[in-house]
Amino acid sequence: MKSKLIRKVTTVVLSAAMIMSAMTITAPIKTVKAAQTTSSTLVWSDEFNGSSLDTSKWGYEIGTGSSGWGNNEQQYYTNRTDNAYVTDGALHIRAKKESYGGMNYTSARLNTNGKFTFKYGYVEARMALPSSQGIWPAFWMLGANIGSVGWPSCGEIDIMEAINTENKTYSTLHWNYNGHAEYGLPSGNFDRTQYHTYGLQWDDQNIRMFVDGNQIYEMYIGNNAGDTEEFHRPFYLLFNVAVGGNWPGFSIDNNAFPQEMKVDYVRVYQENPSYNSSSSNNVDKNNGNSGNTGNTGNTGSGSSSSSNAPASGMGMNSTGSNSATAYVNDSKWTDIHYSVNGGGQQNVRMTQSGSQATYTINGLNNGDTVKYWFTYCNTSGNVKDTESYTYTHGTSSSGSGSSTGGSSSSGSSGAVNSTSGDVTIYQDINYGGRQASLGVGSYNLASLQAKGFKNDDMTSLKVPFGYKVTLYKDDNFSGESKVITSDTSYIGNDWNDQMSSIKVEKARYKVINRHSGLCLDVAWANTANGTNVQQCQANGNVAQEWEVDFNSDDSTYILKSALTGKALDMGGWSKDNGGNAIIWDNNKTDNQRWYITVVDGEYSFLINKNSNKALEVEGWSTSNGGNVQQWDYFAQANQQWKFVLAN
Repeated sequence: MKSKLIRKVTTVVLSAAMIMSAMTITAPIKTVKAAQTTSSTLVWSDEFNGSSLDTSKWGYEIGTGSSGWGNNEQQYYTNRTDNAYVTDGALHIRAKKESYGGMNYTSARLNTNGKFTFKYGYVEARMALPSSQGIWPAFWMLGANIGSVGWPSCGEIDIMEAINTENKTYSTLHWNYNGHAEYGLPSGNFDRTQYHTYGLQWDDQNIRMFVDGNQIYEMYIGNNAGDTEEFHRPFYLLFNVAVGGNWPGFSIDNNAFPQEMKVDYVRVYQENPSYNSSSSNNVDKNNGNSGNTGNTGNTGSGSSSSSNAPASGMGMNSTGSNSATAYVNDSKWTDIHYSVNGGGQQNVRMTQSGSQATYTINGLNNGDTVKYWFTYCNTSGNVKDTESYTYTHGTSSSGSGSSTGGSSSSGSSGAVNSTSGDVTIYQDINYGGRQASLGVGSYNLASLQAKGFKNDDMTSLKVPFGYKVTLYKDDNFSGESKVITSDTSYIGNDWNDQMSSIKVEKARYKVINRHSGLCLDVAWANTANGTNVQQCQANGNVAQEWEVDFNSDDSTYILKSALTGKALDMGGWSKDNGGNAIIWDNNKTDNQRWYITVVDGEYSFLINKNSNKALEVEGWSTSNGGNVQQWDYFAQANQQWKFVLAN
């Protein structure tokens, strides 16, 4: 993280020495994906799920260094929890405006030097970055021999850096060629304050950098091309947030502080492990995982049966009285990360048979809970982390396979949990005692009694996603009422044993984009097949209302326009990025089927079954009429949708 004078322009800048060297450099290529090989192993990680920083993995750099570590930075780095702390499943590095150690700002700079170093592999961190004038967050690496050879002879790999309020990040290399050489490229525009993944693929031939799996940078280092011998030695990891300095400048927005960089996880994979660590815990097996959704969610109770499986089909099913088998379809390789009843996390490479990966957990008892998530490489070569799921042994089903296990997404607040079209009411708390199943319809007291249910005798109920239940304290749909749209294990003191009639209806939703705040809309309220689907400001028109039908055969959903009953459809059966969303007669074909998976307590992503791509607003538009299309899923805000009850 030395001075970045090259960054004053975004065009490619090469020294004469670099031009004459034998290396090759490529421009950003969106179609190239970060991927591990089938033999790669997770050798080191930190999921940041505890209550404090793991000092067996991380050390602090204290002070200002030599003139702000060579960049004239304005902060004092401390080891205080004010500046670096772990909470809610994430590392927080906080820059503050305060006088300390002769400087006007404080922050933190963490490294693994002396605790973990490695040569070659795939490195990835998931982060949400600060954005304000004068701020400079970084995720980077230094050669472990820096103490003996100094900088730049040790080499420096900047996986991610960002400055000021720019909605892009930079990847750069530094090494000693005639004193110093460097090369860098920026990523494309995106909202860096949202969670994104930043990765490095490093071997004896090439160094490649990735943002959300998309390659932005490549440099050839085979045979020490360009005198790059520095990059064939062990390196260690660093995270920091600097304030001011030569690159971001000295104009600092003091009103924006504090500013935080949040790190969901950092992971290192190798084919032939060559790490060197003073810690025996090279693979983190001591902490549970809160999911790859950046600690924005995965916090629900996990008490309901769930089918919010990702597009390729994954989950966990009971396979015996004391065993459950996890599965991931359409994969090249998969790692499962799991814990049983809150115990230590296990990280295991699953058994691959063709395109399906499986792993069986034995020794389970009835009622045991397994929290789990996957790191997998799909058949397109994209490496992805799933959200966190919870399986309860001996109850209900999980994922998009057979219905013999029990699993739920950790998302709450309207989590997608449909397994049937029936609402079930229960006599007792936590879905116990007498029960009755109710399809769409109105049920007065006589109707409930005909189903064997007594008056004023309901305490809990299960409501599949896509349904709306109205409870009434009096017979014939009169008296005080209460609307329920999700599983409720206890109805509350004011409603316990108070229900005398009930209505079950299909819910209508406004589907709201997280980035724009606008609604999924049938253009011009047109009823014809092929009508474009766009986003528009909420206007109360039925063209912005959608019903949801669950497909039990594959755990997908059909989104039906309340205006016409036609389905949200990927036009022309497109499997391409940019494929256009339309409405069409509801024929339940794969291009009309969507996997709906909770991102956090409010938002979900929608993956088309036919294309395996996410529904998004094109070009990050915030305008009325912004087009809705499909694209590779990158967990960005324009690919996240909230279902808000409209009726």
